[in-house]
Amino acid sequence: MKQNILFSILCLLIGTIPTFAQEDNLEDRLYDLAYTKFEKKEAVQDFPTYELRIKQPIDHKNPTKGHFYQTVLLVHRGFDKPIVLNTNGYSLESRPSELCDLLDANYASVEHRYFGKSRPDIDDWQYLNVDQLTADLHRVKTVLDDIYTGKWINTGISKGGETTTYYRYYYPDDMDATVAYVAPFENDLKDKRFYKFLDKVGDSACRNDMFDYQKRVLEAKDELLPLLKYYAKGKGSKFEIIGGLEAAFEMAVLELPFSFWQFTPQCEKIPAKDASAEILFDYLLASGLFEFVNDSAIRFYAPHFYQAGTQYGYYGYETKPFKKYLDFWKGEPSAVWFEGEKLEFDGSLNKKVNKWLKSDASEILFIYGELDPYTAAQAELGGNANAKKYVLPGKHHGDARVGYMTESMKAEFMNNLKSYLK
Repeated sequence: MKQNILFSILCLLIGTIPTFAQEDNLEDRLYDLAYTKFEKKEAVQDFPTYELRIKQPIDHKNPTKGHFYQTVLLVHRGFDKPIVLNTNGYSLESRPSELCDLLDANYASVEHRYFGKSRPDIDDWQYLNVDQLTADLHRVKTVLDDIYTGKWINTGISKGGETTTYYRYYYPDDMDATVAYVAPFENDLKDKRFYKFLDKVGDSACRNDMFDYQKRVLEAKDELLPLLKYYAKGKGSKFEIIGGLEAAFEMAVLELPFSFWQFTPQCEKIPAKDASAEILFDYLLASGLFEFVNDSAIRFYAPHFYQAGTQYGYYGYETKPFKKYLDFWKGEPSAVWFEGEKLEFDGSLNKKVNKWLKSDASEILFIYGELDPYTAAQAELGGNANAKKYVLPGKHHGDARVGYMTESMKAEFMNNLKSYLK
């Protein structure tokens, strides 16, 4: 009996040796990495997980300007397995990409410079540009090359999808494959393709119901503003950057259709024509848009607004249909709400990238949702057969993913991806 117990314990210990040995070996290798500090974190999906802090120059062209530490979350499966490099557009995304399970891949999620803990200790926006952020990603890849020998796949969602595409444009040989989700490539500061998209998306009856709701809410503005004031006081929210309580109210109404179609549109929940003022307000409140236009949110997303207003482009709002109801917003206001210096937009980058997508881009897979407004600015591939695009019927910004593809679309996608990784 004792021999059986001892044998069982021995088998259990032997079974755990490879995991412990690999984790110890990983830590040994992390100690040897250039520019890197690390800290062990709670395992993700039972895989060893570490937070890396990689030293980056504020200005890659002039390292004497100083440095900052960029946060990278590393989830380790094996030194010879593929590695998915997730290029966040904002703060760190800790949940591994679906590609990790699909490819049995390691995961390195890179926080965008100027977000979260990856902020230079300077009050200077000039170093927040695509030249610098893609150089950040190149250094991360170069550092991790000392550990991993498998194929590299870079990926990102939304602004992260833009980032991952720019990275591939600047450093085409760094990656073996690229998967960009719901990535818009705007051609102007107020790209008018969004207006045309919102005029046609989904069901016409649903679009009309949303338009009628917007008019009714604006007509009831004097009645609803006190409710917003009461809500803001309770939440401690301020709307000074955007122009005050009324400006925030009107902007939330203008933004509503974009937000509605972007995430899980539910036409049946739009308030009926005879809905009370309280129901009208509760629906607008439930949209979460007052949490999007308040001072703290605008300051949090300041790096995003800076990039949109200088290089990326963005969208604006048509106010003409609501002209007689609006007191604050006139003409064609931009969705870039940046507190500080006046921004000068330069659209030359996206012109170059759009030309590259139609000609020299290769081993890139784009995924979009049919209902997502950002699909209005989708990557245009022209006759380029070396990159592919998938638009998922009935899907939006949040569920345009491989896991929601039809079986035939998923099979084609995976065949293309695996062919890039041979």
